[in-house]
Amino acid sequence: MNEVYINLIKQINTSCDYKVGGVFVLIAVNDEGHYVSADRAAGKGFKCPVCLSPVILKKGRYKIPHFSHQRIQDCFKSTYKQESAAHLAGKHELYRLAQHEHVAMEYYLHDIEQIPDILVNNKLALEIQLSVIPVTTLIERTYGYRRIGMDVIWIAAEESLKKEGQALKLTLFQRSMVNASMRRLITYDAGKNKFYRYQLTGLTESMAVMYKRQQITAVNELMNIHDGPSSSQCLLISESARDSYIRRCQSKKSVLEPTLSALYQLRINWQQLPEELGIIVPSQFYIRTHPIQWQSRLRLLVIRDEFTMQKFKEELDFFVYYASDLDHEQLTKQLLQEYREAVRNLYVQI
Repeated sequence: MNEVYINLIKQINTSCDYKVGGVFVLIAVNDEGHYVSADRAAGKGFKCPVCLSPVILKKGRYKIPHFSHQRIQDCFKSTYKQESAAHLAGKHELYRLAQHEHVAMEYYLHDIEQIPDILVNNKLALEIQLSVIPVTTLIERTYGYRRIGMDVIWIAAEESLKKEGQALKLTLFQRSMVNASMRRLITYDAGKNKFYRYQLTGLTESMAVMYKRQQITAVNELMNIHDGPSSSQCLLISESARDSYIRRCQSKKSVLEPTLSALYQLRINWQQLPEELGIIVPSQFYIRTHPIQWQSRLRLLVIRDEFTMQKFKEELDFFVYYASDLDHEQLTKQLLQEYREAVRNLYVQI
């Protein structure tokens, strides 16, 4: 895609009259059955690659080149996804970054009725998701790709990230777009038209995610899996951070609050928490439940002689990630093993 085309995309207003039904059609099939982009197309005889109905090429001085359906309601794409100007700019920048690969834009996958933004080497879908959608929708689309043997990388909005120094405070939706197996998040900065790769290295005591960020200059950098290991160290939560967490628990004003209930039954003064109640282990990355909560609940199960792996797992709330090789049972065992080792290093027996 040429630079003028990309700049036009970046400058357009999402309310322009050529955004029909919320859908831009930028790729069509010509008379010879080949895919052609609107900025390089000329003449007539084009068809929509999704519904195969005729489309009209539209170009103009102030209009982004695109193809228009005569009846957009007849096309599956009109109901599949709505795209902003920022989304379009990002999609074309991804296309540019993938020029040395076998790449297709808006390729309709009939078997699963999905249209990835970019398809690389017929095996990797790249999906830019700048707006918030239900996590269940994101997971369903991920499973769709997997059913036909494809991988997918979801790309979040850089501008929406909340940062605390060199750490991220991720929302549940942003968490869902993390490749948990690689501990990696890909983002797109619409203002700078750049993509970034965040390698997530560990947690702070406030449960923010530490990271190393690198700009992506070629699409093969998205597929690079050799980023080095994440931190395997444990972190002891400071007294001030523990007090802050307990105050949040107290603000709920409920006798059923899990942490306070466990501490009460354990006859532990919340102002004098033992060190072993507040250890961040590496697998905490996958666990939404605060360490003080699950560690106090674990202690209660052990003291009551009620511990089983199943009961302990039921005390945990797991983050939802679109790509994770670990199931909940494996994670529970791994979490417990890491915690036992951390407690031994504190010379404490529970």
